[in-house]
Amino acid sequence: MHELKQLIEQGRLYQHLWPQQRELSAIFPEGRIIALCKLLQKVAPMIASLSFVVQFLYFGEDVIPRALAMSLLVLSIPYQGLIWLGHRSKQPLSRNLLSWCSEVRTQMINAGMSVKPIHAKASYMDMAQLLNDAYSKLNKAFDLP
Repeated sequence: MHELKQLIEQGRLYQHLWPQQRELSAIFPEGRIIALCKLLQKVAPMIASLSFVVQFLYFGEDVIPRALAMSLLVLSIPYQGLIWLGHRSKQPLSRNLLSWCSEVRTQMINAGMSVKPIHAKASYMDMAQLLNDAYSKLNKAFDLP
């Protein structure tokens, strides 16, 4: 249970760090998943409540357990997205992404920024931090992989 809570917190941090840029959304699924998670965090409680009430009113008391289970499933969907983001944030980068991050880091250094080095076992969280710094502090787009 503790590991699941850590994954959700890691997913929230990753969701906050990942830059919402159209160029990145075309390549990485994070942008779409983050947008969906944010939307579902707002509307899932309403959908779950409406689902429960409609089933109860239409079918009666016999479906309360089923309606409650369905409502809980709908309420869990935003957390499923955060768990996916938390898991993704820990995955190591491929060689292509590592080299691209090194190029982005070089561009940032050339612009006069101090940036942590990218190590061989960098994760998606490290890339998110690098891209977040790059997009927030520089006014130009980078060459995407």
